[in-house]
Amino acid sequence: MKKNINFKIGLASTLAIMLVFGSCKDYLTEHPSSQFTAYYVYNTPEGLESGVVGLYNFQRAFWENLSNNGSNPIVIDAKDDLTIPRGGEISNYGRMTQGTTPLNSSVYSDYWKTYYRIIDRSNAIIKSAETITGMDDAQKTKMIAQAKFFRANSVFTLYKLFNNIYVTTEPTTPENASKIITDKTPEADIYKLIKDDLTYAITNLSWTDVAGRINQAAARHLKAEVALWQKDWPEAKLQAEAVIDNGTYKLVSTPALVFKGDLNNTETLWALQFKAQVNGKPNKVNFNLMPNYAELIPGSKYTVEQGGRGFGWLTLNNYLRDLLNADPNDTRIKGSYYIQDYVYNDPATIPASATLGQKIVHPTWKEFATAVSDRNAFFIRLNAGCKKYFPDGGIPTEDTQTKNIMMARLAETYLYASEANLMLGNIGTVADAPNSKTALGQINAVRSRAGAAKVSTITIETILDEQARELAFEGRRWYMLKRTGKLYDYVVNHAGYGKAGDLSVDNSTAGGADNTVAKPLPYKSDARRTMKPYMVNWAIPLNEISLLGPNYPQNTGYNN
Repeated sequence: MKKNINFKIGLASTLAIMLVFGSCKDYLTEHPSSQFTAYYVYNTPEGLESGVVGLYNFQRAFWENLSNNGSNPIVIDAKDDLTIPRGGEISNYGRMTQGTTPLNSSVYSDYWKTYYRIIDRSNAIIKSAETITGMDDAQKTKMIAQAKFFRANSVFTLYKLFNNIYVTTEPTTPENASKIITDKTPEADIYKLIKDDLTYAITNLSWTDVAGRINQAAARHLKAEVALWQKDWPEAKLQAEAVIDNGTYKLVSTPALVFKGDLNNTETLWALQFKAQVNGKPNKVNFNLMPNYAELIPGSKYTVEQGGRGFGWLTLNNYLRDLLNADPNDTRIKGSYYIQDYVYNDPATIPASATLGQKIVHPTWKEFATAVSDRNAFFIRLNAGCKKYFPDGGIPTEDTQTKNIMMARLAETYLYASEANLMLGNIGTVADAPNSKTALGQINAVRSRAGAAKVSTITIETILDEQARELAFEGRRWYMLKRTGKLYDYVVNHAGYGKAGDLSVDNSTAGGADNTVAKPLPYKSDARRTMKPYMVNWAIPLNEISLLGPNYPQNTGYNN
């Protein structure tokens, strides 16, 4: 008999990482405790609070996982249309040599287990809060609201990834632990639970809270995205513009400030809180995303300004680079979000022919070099990288770094509002202000902040292009492409590196490439050839579906 043990997150493992608040200046502070009992956690006000903070810890632990060179959290980025999965463990999923069948999709289990674990703990907290005594009603309501946000976010994430999911609002108990799950939950029921939970969170959370805590703005932002998935344009507009118009949150003045410091700025709606040697463990995200620009290049050393040390496992492809370079005044690729020009900065080893501050141009490692080895060296050492995950105070020579993780921010809210207004016919004009409640006014708020010229016309492709420039490597692109029905086409046309639509193998001229800017040779673009329409839903990993009932439906396409 197969049992429903996807939800069987034992209390012992939960308590092992359960956390309680302590006092600290302005961020969510958590201190480990091992003396909790089940009674304490679910029957006392202090225990309920520790249970809620444990939800934040579960979400944070997803980023702390160093398996596969720390790449699991950014697999979602490797599978979109904006990156070159050059090598390392992450390339297995980016190039789709793995993640294509239930048998070879073990990393997907990290997503599956993380979010089902959060759902189960949220269920337990919500259920316990109904009967707990001796707790202030306002405090209790706030605890429930946070748990409902986490449940909504987790259910929504699983639905977007796996489609065929089972959802329950009952916590795991000895009485139901052996229940056999035989079928997925209907889509209508999934959306009802998500929206009901978010409505409760919006009603009962304040606009601001201590840094890292879920607030009303984060809940409205998420509900706007849910509405976009359902093509409920008025609701998406209502929720997104409520955040924009409230006045609490504002775009920071320049992209250089968005990821600066602790990220707890006026643009941030929700950021996971980490503090070296206090809260959370370091991650290797930056190591995956930045090239190895200092190693083997005399006159170059790793610095904070250039994004620290990486090995170029997942970097910007030519499609994204071209989008960012379309406007020469766009600052996002000039060292704020991304960096494409590395400079000589080490006076101790600089060649006589170079000067400090001069752009590094290697004599042989070039993007359009004749030798394959030289082209590969360019992508390892000098291709454009993403700096969003490198901390201002990080040690640039280290592989692991500790930095808060951006989960939701206002720039995306503006793009949600712009899309909703586009679909409603509220186009506006190029002169519209950011608060004009028009598609053009809202998208141009994001463009103007980056120094790019305002657009005067808008289509869904305009928004997709701007979303790529602004939010690449933040785990948002894959979902938007799937939601708009463009994931398959965009992956086939742009994944990896090369001429748009070129399906030939690495370094081949069979697709019309001639190793020029206009027609670059294909490189690490295997996903273009492997991608199938049904792969817009991830395979439920064999280890997970084997724990469900014998007739539980795998996603279409993966049973053959």
